[in-house]
Amino acid sequence: MSSLKLEEESMPLISNITSKLDLSEKWIIMIQHWVRDSIEFALKLKNNSKAEVLFLPKPFSQKQEDLDYWEQNWLIIENPWNNYEDWLEKEWYLEKTLENFWDKEIIIIEVWWITTKSLLNKEILEKDKQNKNIKWIVEITTFWHNRHIQNKTNLYIPTYSIARSPIKEREAKHVWAAVYRSLDQVLHELDRAIIDCKITMVWYWMIWQNVCKAFKTCKKVSVYDVNRAKLKKAKNDWYDTSKDNIWKSDIIIASTWERSIDENFIKKCKDWVLLVSAWSRQNEIDIEYLENNSEDTKEIHKFIKIYTIWWKKIYLFREWKNANFVWNSCPSNSMDLIHAETLLCIKNILDWNFKTREKLNEVNKSDREKLLKKHKKYWN
Repeated sequence: MSSLKLEEESMPLISNITSKLDLSEKWIIMIQHWVRDSIEFALKLKNNSKAEVLFLPKPFSQKQEDLDYWEQNWLIIENPWNNYEDWLEKEWYLEKTLENFWDKEIIIIEVWWITTKSLLNKEILEKDKQNKNIKWIVEITTFWHNRHIQNKTNLYIPTYSIARSPIKEREAKHVWAAVYRSLDQVLHELDRAIIDCKITMVWYWMIWQNVCKAFKTCKKVSVYDVNRAKLKKAKNDWYDTSKDNIWKSDIIIASTWERSIDENFIKKCKDWVLLVSAWSRQNEIDIEYLENNSEDTKEIHKFIKIYTIWWKKIYLFREWKNANFVWNSCPSNSMDLIHAETLLCIKNILDWNFKTREKLNEVNKSDREKLLKKHKKYWN
């Protein structure tokens, strides 16, 4: 099957695997981005494997067409609030939700360790009741993979991870391409060209080192980081790291999972700067400073808002939600392989093929290679 045979099913591999997997006695709780491939994955688990599935989508990535698709297919999804604090991070929210499943065996699949963070609360562990039905966890992302290790999750709840798999690395290329594509498309609609812009990436870590690569056709790419080792790495990768050039940048992209573009940072930026988030937490940019100090605020594009502060124009992209979700961040035929490795983790879990230790369980190299060969049969 050619990867451009557009009328074919996008995720044949997970269709094949889920049809051979019996999850009829299990509940799957998914905490993932509310995007079409994740919804399709949930539907395959429900319809093919006969699992009961509860989807708890992360805020900021959902689109109306995906909401409509979910409703048409009768998938159990909780419609989230506009932020984490009022929803997934609200005290006792997850514990209260899990009370409905006290007599069920649950497998958690998450793109964030928020469930585990809540479940591993010492007070809950001391009670040793509410989390007994949480049997296994599958983690997807590198950052939270490390958090699981730091907090020794696997000692309490058997945990698999695909975060450091070579298969998962494929996603990075799509993410950085999606960030570039989103900005490029919107600027074209405003009759401007991204290749004429100077770009700064705030923080140089993991997947966002790949984001920089996408912008190499631009006028100049700089990197800003508070970590000297990462700045040295950026400099060795031939990116400019001098602070003077950062304040001359036309576009500043943050991917820091914490507040990095604050009032002092914004004051140093040039006139007409465009601030962008490439992280799903929506907390890097001091939006309160912009809202409270702007003399004039208006929308010039459905994805761009302009603030005027002391005669300086500050543009904000997509209300500082992550830029890669303007359109599809990662094609389904690539996500097919990532979801398939997640299914291998679940299969290993059902076969009791896991160890409880500080190090997380991972799919072995041989099984991963077999998965790649199957995927190539569909897509090469």
